[in-house]
Amino acid sequence: MKTAIKVKCSKGSLIVIRDFVNKWLTERAITGVLANQIVLAIDEACANSIIHQHQCDGKSNIEIQMSLEAQTVHVEIKDTGNAFPITRYKPRAINDIIRKRNKGGMGIYLIRNIMDEIEIEQKADHFIYKFAKHINGQAL
Repeated sequence: MKTAIKVKCSKGSLIVIRDFVNKWLTERAITGVLANQIVLAIDEACANSIIHQHQCDGKSNIEIQMSLEAQTVHVEIKDTGNAFPITRYKPRAINDIIRKRNKGGMGIYLIRNIMDEIEIEQKADHFIYKFAKHINGQAL
């Protein structure tokens, strides 16, 4: 069964998203480092959409759906417009980011290193980021 939340594109919605994801994971006994990683990846993807895609306009919405199937957490983030190609994006080397003390630049790196599967489904008027995290054998 999928559980979903729809929020306005404002920075204030990020805490609502994190709380929603944390609660959903806790209800399924997914806790600790694994839960924190999943929350972080979803938060980064949503922050990118809210800040870069919508410029925190507070008028647009994004929707997050979560489900658990066969020991895999599935996440769908539905947004309007054109998706940023996170599957093809080549993030800067982490050492460069640290050395230059740049603010930001780690979101896509984190998403790609935390989630086991990442897909983008582009539709005429919206797109869906689809993430999956396999939890088999991981400490919950």
